[in-house]
Amino acid sequence: MNGPSTRDLIEDLESIVIELIERYNPRSIIIAGSTAKSKFVRGLSDIDLLVIIDESPSKDERFMLKAIKDVNVEVTLYSLREVVDNIKTGNPFIIDAIENGFEVYGDVVHKLKQLHEELKKI
Repeated sequence: MNGPSTRDLIEDLESIVIELIERYNPRSIIIAGSTAKSKFVRGLSDIDLLVIIDESPSKDERFMLKAIKDVNVEVTLYSLREVVDNIKTGNPFIIDAIENGFEVYGDVVHKLKQLHEELKKI
């Protein structure tokens, strides 16, 4: 997230992460998608955040759209149980976030990666 096209977004993204931590006390916050894969293109890409919390979010809280300068930040909330279930059913967004994302808060991604690896063996 420190490439030339995203460098000026870091401080504002940190503010969003702090706001999410204060509001939801999450287990994890993961930068996912093109930003995590260093394929972010200014003017085309958005920033995807997967926020893993203890309880299932309400329908109104599942997805949030925020903005940093000229870039949309898509925030998606899932409970830890929902993330595990979505790994088992092969949800591409969740699996990509777990496998390729960058965990900026928390420490559950390594356990979720292990679960995904175990499930692939079955």
